[in-house]
Amino acid sequence: MINVFWSRRLDSSALLAQALADSFGLSRIPPVVRGKRGKPWFPDFPDVHFNLSHSGPLTLCAVADRPVGADIEEVRLRHEGLPAYTLNEEEYEIYCREKGGWDAFYTLWTRKEAWCKQTGEGLLLPPSRMVIPEGTLLRSYEGALWRAAVCGGEYPPEEATEI
Repeated sequence: MINVFWSRRLDSSALLAQALADSFGLSRIPPVVRGKRGKPWFPDFPDVHFNLSHSGPLTLCAVADRPVGADIEEVRLRHEGLPAYTLNEEEYEIYCREKGGWDAFYTLWTRKEAWCKQTGEGLLLPPSRMVIPEGTLLRSYEGALWRAAVCGGEYPPEEATEI
């Protein structure tokens, strides 16, 4: 089970609290510790997994019964060399086929970031050398001027719930 929530008005703590209440019936956020590479988890609830992301006024939260990763990004102009620096060869080809737009870049980037966060390993290699393994279960989300992705041990839901 993976549930995905996003908000323009709630901060990450408030969104996480709402997601935990809706998905697991928890009345408050349990104590959080960080793993060796910084991924947060609940030692009192080891079967409750979560991941948070925020960009500008946007917050994304994924909660699950298995490790999960989430990323959200506002679509905004960046340095024109960023895609070549951060995307691997296959991703860069996709980016170019999409006419090099920032929407395409952020779709690809959020997928990579969500996968890194799901594994708990973070960015161990330069981003351009990272390849998401074939068969990885990811779902992309999009809205007006934002892109997001969630990665988990099953396909995330088709829709992210706005709170």
